[in-house]
Amino acid sequence: PDLENFVFSGSETVAVNVVSPTIQIKLHARELYLSEASFKPAQGDALEAVEISVHLKDHVATLIFADILPVGKGVLSIKFRGEINNQMAGFYRSQYVDAQGNKKWMGSTQFEALDARRAFPCWDEPARKATFKLTLTIPKDLEALSNMPQADNIIQASGVRRIQFLPTPRMSTYLLCWCVGEFDSVSALTKGGVLCKVFTPPGRGESGRFALDVAVRTLELYDDFFRVPYPLPKLDMIAIMDFAMGAMENWGLVTYREVDLLIDEAKASSAQRQRVASVVTHELAHQWFGNLVTMEWWDDLWLNEGFASWTQTFAADALFPDWGLWTQFVCDDQSAALRLDALKTSHPIQVPIKRAEEVEEVFDAISYCKGASVVRLIHAVLGHAKFQEGLQVYMERHQYGNTETFHLWRAWEEVSGKPVAQIMGSWTEQMGYPLVTVAGRTVNADQSVTLSLEQRWFLGDGSEPDDRLWTIPILFTAEGGDGSLSDVVLMSDRTMKLTVPAGPGGKAPTWVKLNAGQHVPMRVVYDDVRPLAAAVRSMALGPEDRAGLLLDAYALAKAGHAGMDAVSLLTLVGAYGGETHATVWDSLASVLLGFDKILLAAGPSAQATHGAFVAWAAKLIQPTAAAVGWEDRPDDGHLGKLLRSTLVALQARFCSGDPDVVATAQRMWNDFFEVPEGNPAAQIPADYKVPVFKIVLKNDPTSAAFDMLMKHYDTLTVNAERKHVYHAIGAASSAALKRRVLEWTTSGTIKMQDFFYPIGSVSGSSPEGLQQTWEYLQENFANIRAFLAKASPSLMDAVIVYSVAGFATDEKAAEIEAFFQANPVPSSARKISQTLEGIRTNAKFLRSILSADIDSVVRA
Repeated sequence: PDLENFVFSGSETVAVNVVSPTIQIKLHARELYLSEASFKPAQGDALEAVEISVHLKDHVATLIFADILPVGKGVLSIKFRGEINNQMAGFYRSQYVDAQGNKKWMGSTQFEALDARRAFPCWDEPARKATFKLTLTIPKDLEALSNMPQADNIIQASGVRRIQFLPTPRMSTYLLCWCVGEFDSVSALTKGGVLCKVFTPPGRGESGRFALDVAVRTLELYDDFFRVPYPLPKLDMIAIMDFAMGAMENWGLVTYREVDLLIDEAKASSAQRQRVASVVTHELAHQWFGNLVTMEWWDDLWLNEGFASWTQTFAADALFPDWGLWTQFVCDDQSAALRLDALKTSHPIQVPIKRAEEVEEVFDAISYCKGASVVRLIHAVLGHAKFQEGLQVYMERHQYGNTETFHLWRAWEEVSGKPVAQIMGSWTEQMGYPLVTVAGRTVNADQSVTLSLEQRWFLGDGSEPDDRLWTIPILFTAEGGDGSLSDVVLMSDRTMKLTVPAGPGGKAPTWVKLNAGQHVPMRVVYDDVRPLAAAVRSMALGPEDRAGLLLDAYALAKAGHAGMDAVSLLTLVGAYGGETHATVWDSLASVLLGFDKILLAAGPSAQATHGAFVAWAAKLIQPTAAAVGWEDRPDDGHLGKLLRSTLVALQARFCSGDPDVVATAQRMWNDFFEVPEGNPAAQIPADYKVPVFKIVLKNDPTSAAFDMLMKHYDTLTVNAERKHVYHAIGAASSAALKRRVLEWTTSGTIKMQDFFYPIGSVSGSSPEGLQQTWEYLQENFANIRAFLAKASPSLMDAVIVYSVAGFATDEKAAEIEAFFQANPVPSSARKISQTLEGIRTNAKFLRSILSADIDSVVRA
C-alpha cells in the first residue's frame, strides 16, 4: 500500500477446484482494476485470461479464457490495483495524531458485510470459507498487523518492509483484516497462553489498559463457557480513528472506534467504561459466534449479532456484577427491540435476504436487540445448565463450518428434551410480538387466584392486522412472594387460564405481575394497574419489573389502547416519585422526555398544557435529584454515578430555567474554563458534562458560551471529549448559532463517523431546532448524499433519523415522505419507512393527549 498517494497494488493466488468444464470464472470485485489473470491446472500449462470484465452493479468480475479450463484442482492468479479510500469501507485510510502532534495516515480494513471485494477479488459470501496467507509490503518505518502473528518481517534492500503472516484458520472473507501505521501497545497473557494486545495511536498506549483487562478476563470466561478454547495464538484489538460502526470482530484482530476501546482512567464516565466493556465482550463473543461458527447466509445474521448481544451482557455482568447489567438490558436492548418491532415496517429476526446488498438494512435492533431478547427468553425456559450444554454441543459440532438457525434449535432440543424449535419459531420467523391482556381475576376457595389471559399482536399504532400467535413462556411474581421466578408455563393458544397460588398465610395475592423479570419480549396490559402501582411505591416489585411495567404502559398509551390512556399513564408515573434505582430512572427519563417531545410538537396550541407538564415533571424529579446532588461521592458506585447522570440530564430538560440549577451549572462551567485543568475543581464529571454544557448554552442570550465551547473543542484530541461538544452544542440559544452548528457538520472538519451527532444536538434542542435541521437537510441533501455515497448506509440512516424523527404530526410525515419520494435513498428505504411510521404513531398519540384531561394530573 502507498499511504502518500492512497493507492495499492496486489496479487493473489487461489487454490480452486473446477467441477465442470468452463471457459469463465466469476468472482466478486468492486472498485478494483484487474490487470491480468491466469489459471494453472494441476497438469499442463497456465491459461491466460483473454478478457476481464466487471459488472458494476453486481460487483462481479468475469474472467474469460481462450480454452476450456479442465476439471480438477488448479491455481487462479490475479493482479489488481485499487484505492485506499476515505469511506470507512474496504481498505481505507484514517488520520491520527502522533505523540509529537503531527497528523499522519494509517490504513485499515472493514469488510463486513460486502467489502472484502473492495480490497481483493474473492468469493465474498459467508459460506465461501478459505484459509488466507497474507503478505504486506510497507514503508520500513511503519508496522502492520493482521489476523495471525507475523511469520516473517524483513527490511529489503530497496528499503521497504516485507511482512508475511501465518495462515489463518478456515474463515469467511469478511473476517480478514490488516492495519498499517504507527502503533503503541499494551499486552497481557490469558491463563490459556493467548497473547492479548491493545494497539493505540503513538503515545496513548495506557488508554488501552481497561479494555485489555476486560479482554483477558472475557477470553478466559468464554473458553470455559463454550468449552471450545479460543483457537488462535493471539488476540489483537486496535483503535481506528475513523470507523463507521462501533467495532468489527475480525478473527484475531478486532478493530474498534476509538471511543469504544480507549479510555482515560482519570476522566472516563461510568457510561463510557460500561460501553467499552460491553463492546469488548460483544466482539470477543463473535470469535465463537460468527467466526468459529458462521451463518450460512445473511438471513441468519441474528445467529451472529443476537447471540453476541446476549453474550456481551452475560459476560460483562459476570465481570462487573455490581453494574446491574441485566436490569439495564431490559431498559436498553429489549426496549429498543420492542420499539422497532412494534412497527408494521419491522421485519422478522430470520429475514429473507435475496440480494446480499439487502443485509445492510438489517444490521438493526431486530437482529441485535430482539435477537438477544429471544436468546434471553430461551435461557429462562431451559435454565442455565441446559442452555450452556446445548451451546457447547453446537460449537463442538459446527466449528469452522456454517450453520442455519435449526442447527442451534436441534442442539438445545437434544440436551433438554424440550420443543425448542416449536417455542422459538414464532419468535424468529414472524415479525412482531404479543400483547397479553390480564383480566377476569377470580379468587378460588383455597385463596389461589385465577387470571384470564389473552394474546394479540401488538402494534405501535394500535391496529390488529391479523391473528398470529406466539408460544409465550409465562412467568409471574405475586404479592408475598420471595421474588423468585415461577415455573415456566407455555401459552400457545389465543386464551389461557393461569392460577397463582395463595401467598404467605394462605392469603390471596392482591397483585400479580406477569412477565416477571421481563424475560420475554412482549407487552402486558392489566384491567386494573392500581395494585401494581402500589407495589411500585412500596418497592415490592424488583427493578426489572418496575421498569418493565412503566415501559409497557407508555407503549400502550402511545398505541391508544383502551386499558392505558395518557391520564392513566401519568398517574402511574406519579407512583415512581420515591424511585431510587438508576435503571428505573432511565426508563422514567425515556417516558418523560418522550411525552415532552410529543407535546412540544403540538406548538402554541398546547403551550399551556406543555408548561404544566414540565412543572409537574420537575416536581417529580427534584426530590431524588436533591438527594443525589451534583457532586460525586465516595460511595456512589457505578449505578450511583449513572443515576446522577440521568437526573442532571433531566434537570437540563425540565429545570433549565430554575435559578439554582442554572447557578450550579454556571459555577461548574466557570470552574472548568477558568481554573487550570490540573486542579480537580476544574473537572466537570464526564457522566454529566453534556447537560451542564446544555444548561449554560441555553441560558446565554449571547454567543459567548458558544464561542468558548467551540474554542475548547479546537484544543481536544480525544474523541470521547469531542463527543461532549457534539452532543451539547446544538443547545445554543439562537437560530443563528444553531445554523452555525449545522454548517459546521457539513464543512468537512468533523470526521465522517461523527458529523451526524451535532445534527442530532440541534434537532433535539427545541421545536425550532428540529425544523431548522429539517430545512438544512433539504437544502444540503445533494451534498450529503454525495459525501456518503460509498460509505456505510448506517451513516445516512443516522442523518435521516436525527434530522426528522422528532416530528409528531401527520402533515410533517407527508412532507418528509414526499421529499424522499422525490429524492430516493434505496439503501435507507427501510429506515425511512420506519421513521415515517414512528412519526405517524407519535401524531396519533399527540391527538389522544390533547383530547384527554391530563390537566387533572399535571395541575393537581
